[in-house]
Amino acid sequence: MGSVHASRSPIKMISRTDIIRHFSMKEAIAAAADSFTALTDGSAEVPHRYVTDIHNGALTFLFKPASVQGAEKCSVKMLLQKNGYAVPGLPTITGIVVLIDNASGEVVSIMDGETVTAIRTGAAAGLAAQHLSREESEVLAIFGCGSQGRTQAEAVCAVRDIKKIWLFDTARHNAEQFIQDMQPRISASMEIAQDNGVLKETDIICTATNAVKPLFKKDVLKPGTHINAIGSFKPHMNELHPDVVRSARVYLDDADACLNESGDLMGVFESDRQKETIVKGGIGALLLHRIEGRASAADITLFKSVGNAIQDFMAAREIYRKSLKQGFGQDITLFD
Repeated sequence: MGSVHASRSPIKMISRTDIIRHFSMKEAIAAAADSFTALTDGSAEVPHRYVTDIHNGALTFLFKPASVQGAEKCSVKMLLQKNGYAVPGLPTITGIVVLIDNASGEVVSIMDGETVTAIRTGAAAGLAAQHLSREESEVLAIFGCGSQGRTQAEAVCAVRDIKKIWLFDTARHNAEQFIQDMQPRISASMEIAQDNGVLKETDIICTATNAVKPLFKKDVLKPGTHINAIGSFKPHMNELHPDVVRSARVYLDDADACLNESGDLMGVFESDRQKETIVKGGIGALLLHRIEGRASAADITLFKSVGNAIQDFMAAREIYRKSLKQGFGQDITLFD
């Protein structure tokens, strides 16, 4: 008697265009909130991510698995980041998110990882701005005009009535392309900044760069500024001046990773007591009302993010669910 084999399910391939067209920033911000509350309440299952450089540091490889207790799916994100060089027409970060059925072990979906990363990163910035920036905030500054800078701008504009956006990028053509691509999607006026002096009139700052030296100093900040800092995720990377960090109320996406992996925070605090005073806790604890947010209109607030794989899982799971309901994506069969 021959053995019986279960039929293999097709894999849903979900492209960048599919994600942008069908997964709104509002939905992404909701998924981000679920991500950070899961981290805080302990339901998130996030093994330590694997990050390593290859080809003499030209490429950084990231391998990031995640799930939630009791979930039917898990995810793995695999990314490559190009360091110190660019390929015309291609983003700095490329990769995929793989969604897997926990019961069968089958891959159920493969989707564009660069787009998932950009959208979920932007959504985290929007979520932080919603809960930490002043409600009357109208002026935004973006450092880094790549895909993550774009989604940060979109997300902040989704939660605040932004009227002016200042753009900073080491390559002027990137900022020019940002304006061309984003102006149809954002009503705020956009202008390329010539120097940091414009930060004196800026309410919210978002940083998404590969900088290894601080982008600005404390003395150019307007009282009450909120900062979303996401670029530095390794010890040698640094977007924030120590004086900026030490003057702020700091909130983290992942405390262990932020404090031990990012050059923005490593070595900044002069004592454990100072760190405990400045670092208020995780953004998830803020959402769950376990810690206090902004205490006054003059506070400098800082959301430091290195990214967490649970964000990829929550976003990818919702995108996959929508693909089944709305019929987008392409089914492929590898085992025929």
